[in-house]
Amino acid sequence: MNNIAADALIAVARKAACAAYSPYSKFKVGAAALFAESGNIYTGCNVENASFGLTICAERVAICKAASNNHRQLVKIAIAVVDEHGMPQKSFMPCGACLQFMREFSQTELEISVDGVGIFSRQQLLPLPF
Repeated sequence: MNNIAADALIAVARKAACAAYSPYSKFKVGAAALFAESGNIYTGCNVENASFGLTICAERVAICKAASNNHRQLVKIAIAVVDEHGMPQKSFMPCGACLQFMREFSQTELEISVDGVGIFSRQQLLPLPF
């Protein structure tokens, strides 16, 4: 299952983005995270809050869902942004908090696919983790 193609994982992330709760920014982000232990893909979407500091990113939602099912070996993650009609938009890079979160759950090589931008290793995006 680890050989799932990046474009297939991005398609899952796009679908997850449609569920985003983003009444303030209208910025719908989805993530699809593949875990080694089971081959399961866990999805997440951003969830905003009027108290902006309480907002949580799609990547962390997906990883928390996996962690709550005792999965700890993140091997691939895809991030996608869609508009209010579910149409793909150029995605943005994961924030530093999400990259550090990914580091916590990926002790081996991690492939990060960003829709419309490219495929990166964790080391490329976070060369000196905490």
